[in-house]
Amino acid sequence: MSDDKLWSAALRHHNARDYHEAHELFEDLWLEQGNRADKDIVQALAQADALAVHLETGNLRAAQRLMRQLPQLAAALPDAWRGAELRPLREWVAEIATTIPPQGDGPPVERRAPPSIGERRG
Repeated sequence: MSDDKLWSAALRHHNARDYHEAHELFEDLWLEQGNRADKDIVQALAQADALAVHLETGNLRAAQRLMRQLPQLAAALPDAWRGAELRPLREWVAEIATTIPPQGDGPPVERRAPPSIGERRG
């Protein structure tokens, strides 16, 4: 699948709340990226969708593992990339990160879905 088709398919699955498939497609897209900055953006998107899966299934330990790197990757996301608005996703990761204890058990984590990734306006 071409780079553009992978991107479109990953966005389509993410926005349909099929986070597992979106994660897989973002991982495939990650392999296609040639520079570190683009790889980091796609890795943040893949990990955000993996986090959404872990929140849906209540897998706190897996969510905690993602918190080792995802907050830093997401904080570096640009407002937009490839015509898509990423700021709301960056903000979602930052908010969710405050609800996940760094280790051990904690209160149930809110299972709030990530925002859709929309087209950049203006």
